[in-house]
Amino acid sequence: MIILLFLFQISLSKLIAPRRVAHAIDCGNVLDTRTSAGIKYKRDHHYIGQSELVDYYERAQRRKIKFTDDQSLYLTQRQGQSFAYTIPIGNQIPENQTYVLVLKFAELYFEESNSRIFNVLLGNKMILQNIDIFQLVGSFTAHTEYIEFIIDGGTVYYQGEICLGALNNRNELIVGFSASQDSATIAALFLFKGPLQDTDFEDKEKFQERWIQRNTPRTNEEMKKQNQERVKNIEQEIKEKQSILKIREGFGHELEIEEIKQPKKQMEWPQFSFQLLFILLKTPLGAVLLVGFLTVSFVTISFVFFDPYGQNKIKQQYQELKKLQEVKKTIIPKKSVIQKTD
Repeated sequence: MIILLFLFQISLSKLIAPRRVAHAIDCGNVLDTRTSAGIKYKRDHHYIGQSELVDYYERAQRRKIKFTDDQSLYLTQRQGQSFAYTIPIGNQIPENQTYVLVLKFAELYFEESNSRIFNVLLGNKMILQNIDIFQLVGSFTAHTEYIEFIIDGGTVYYQGEICLGALNNRNELIVGFSASQDSATIAALFLFKGPLQDTDFEDKEKFQERWIQRNTPRTNEEMKKQNQERVKNIEQEIKEKQSILKIREGFGHELEIEEIKQPKKQMEWPQFSFQLLFILLKTPLGAVLLVGFLTVSFVTISFVFFDPYGQNKIKQQYQELKKLQEVKKTIIPKKSVIQKTD
């Protein structure tokens, strides 16, 4: 029941098509990761600058990260004062192609605002300024940023403005992180090929509502009401079974159905023959017998209807010849023999 409910909730949500994800990185992780949406994140690579890998597995044992079905995606992060990721676009330079850069964050260390503040850049263009994850969503809470941009003839455009240095000579997108307070951090990122409306951006708030419903502990009143409904359903089921097990037909007493036994249906001869034949066909001997039977039947039918050796024709010719001889005997008289005299 829980699995069916989970699948039903997934069907209500809008998921990102994994085939349209150009590149995905699980920042800080040394292994590849596949999320519940089917997106395969590669291990941490393509990073440059001064930064370090930070994992929060020990801290996450006591708390659960909200608003995500992929806890492990946020437990490893890359942090530093100034670093960047070089995301491969492809061998060919896109012509007027829309992309969405999806960045995933979670504050798993600080418990107050103004503790970690950083910026995100595309090349030299600042696209997210003074991000404070705790101030936006609080601690141990997943937060996603969607950045839609266009690549046209080797130039990157964000909100109609050119992002200088966003695409290097190896056709790689440069995504930079710079810290204003403490260190910048990123848990995961991926590049989506297509417009913003084709991502799960519009489903973000609805997903959070569904997540709260699934993970919020129920109150005593809700549990009491659910138990009452469960007891009511059980009582109804018992009554239905009692009505089936007992028959009241005015005999003055109750008759249990168990006492009325249905007579066993005897197996008829044709049915028994077919079942026996089916069992024999499963064995090698049965298969050989079947092939032999079909061969004999085919030969017999051929002799009866098709006369492959012309026996019927020979027989017919013999009868005609015999009839002709009889006719000759009746028409041509025998020669009389004259005896010689001295």
